[in-house]
Amino acid sequence: MHIKREQFIWNFYKNSKTIIPSCYEYVRFNNQKILNSNASLATTLPNVIYVSLFPTFLRSKLVNEEHYKSKSITHFGFSGVGITLNGSQTVKSYLNSCISRHLRVKLKRAVKKLVNDPNITYEFNFGDISDEKCEFLLNTLHTMTSKRFENKKEAHIFMSEWESNTKDLAALIRQNKSSLLVIYDGKKPISISVKRHISNTILFSETHAYDMDYSRYSLSDLDKYYTLNWCIDNHYPFIDLGIGLSYHKKKWANLIYDIQYKIYYKNNAIARAIALFEIAKIKLKNTLKQQIEYIKNNPLGEIKKI
Repeated sequence: MHIKREQFIWNFYKNSKTIIPSCYEYVRFNNQKILNSNASLATTLPNVIYVSLFPTFLRSKLVNEEHYKSKSITHFGFSGVGITLNGSQTVKSYLNSCISRHLRVKLKRAVKKLVNDPNITYEFNFGDISDEKCEFLLNTLHTMTSKRFENKKEAHIFMSEWESNTKDLAALIRQNKSSLLVIYDGKKPISISVKRHISNTILFSETHAYDMDYSRYSLSDLDKYYTLNWCIDNHYPFIDLGIGLSYHKKKWANLIYDIQYKIYYKNNAIARAIALFEIAKIKLKNTLKQQIEYIKNNPLGEIKKI
C-alpha cells in the first residue's frame, strides 16, 4: 500500500466512540494518554500515512514511528476554541483570570436571577437517564434548534445528521460517555446542550439550544458556566467548545487551537514523491482559500499576493 488516509476529529467525537486512527498508539492531552485499542501492529507498513483534521491541543504517538518522517500543515480558516484547566483552579479563579470583567458582571446577574427564581433549576444528566426522558429532551432540543435556525441560511451540522448524532444517546449517558445539561422553568426545558465525554479527559460541547423567550437569563453563558463547574468538580482538564471562532465561544476560552493535516512518510523515493505531492495539494488548497477570503473581505481590491 502506497498511501493510507485517515480522518481524525469527527470520528474521535462521533457518538462518544473515541475512534483513533489505527496508525496511532495513543493521543494525549498534556500528560493524560488516551490509548488506542485499535492500534495497528501490521508488519506491512504503507509508504505514506495521511491524517486529516488533527487538533493541535492533542499530541500523538505513531505506531512504528521510527520508520517515518513527518510534516504538519495547518488547515487554513479552520480553528477552534477550548478551556484548559489545572487541578488547582476553582470556578472563581478561572473566571477572574480568563474572562472579561464585563462577562463576569453579566454572569453574576444571570446566576442571581436564576437563583432568585424558584421555578428555574438545572440538572446535569450524566450516568443515569431513562429512555423516555432522553427522548423528550431530544425532541425539545430539536424544536428549539429548528425554531432558532428557521430564518437562517447556514446549515446546522448537528441537525443535518440528527439521527446518527442522537443514536443511543440515553445508553451513552448511562455509560458516562455523553450527557445532557438542562435548564428548566418548572418542568419546561428552556436550555439543552449535548456533551461528549472522552476518557474522563475531554468534554466536547457538541450542540446547544435554548428557548428564545428566555433570552433574559443569558442561557448560552449559563450553559458554559455550569459546564465549567462540572468539569472542575470532576477533574476534567479540557473543555472543547468546538470549531469556529465566534465571539460567544471565544469570550470563555483560554485556548485557540488549529486543525492540521499530518503527513507521515518513509525515507524512500516513492514515499517522498507521494508526500511532496500531497503537501503541494494541501498548500494549494490553503492558498485558494486565502485568496477567496481576501476577495470576500476586499471585494474591490486586487488579488493578494501570498
